[in-house]
Amino acid sequence: MKKIWILAAAAAFMMTATACGAGDVGGASSGASSSQASSSSSGPTVAQSSVEDSLKGLEKYLTGNGVLSGDAAEMRADVIGAKAGGRYQFSYNGKNNVTVELYEFDPSGLNGAAKQVLDSVKSSGQFTLMGQKITAVLSDSGKYLMIYQDTVAKDENKAYADKVTKLFKEFKNS
Repeated sequence: MKKIWILAAAAAFMMTATACGAGDVGGASSGASSSQASSSSSGPTVAQSSVEDSLKGLEKYLTGNGVLSGDAAEMRADVIGAKAGGRYQFSYNGKNNVTVELYEFDPSGLNGAAKQVLDSVKSSGQFTLMGQKITAVLSDSGKYLMIYQDTVAKDENKAYADKVTKLFKEFKNS
């Protein structure tokens, strides 16, 4: 009986300790993100010409211009017919509220899955994967696809998403 009480007390303590962690959602990290965004609002600080035309180059370009942070987790790009893919999750006016997935396609060697995804995104701005509709954006060059999700619906977050999308779409469009 004594062991049960000790386990119950430990569980109650764990619940109390973890509940305290959610107090300042978007506190310090949102300030850093806001200043990061304002410092690069005058225009890109990393030129497209300084990075290669690849997924790594796109990631370096977006990171260098302050709209992407953290390390990319490798994605199973072959599921949508892409050549390579990476996923970023970071905070902007929230706590781990932004997820950005970037994919690179080989325009000269598209398989059936890639053609279906790209055609769907071109026509409707979304594609279906495992029964779910996923909103996505194609770069103007047609070589890259971005999935951008933000769980915070503030005006600043929408403006930030627009900024990320603008830089993404313009990448290596020549």
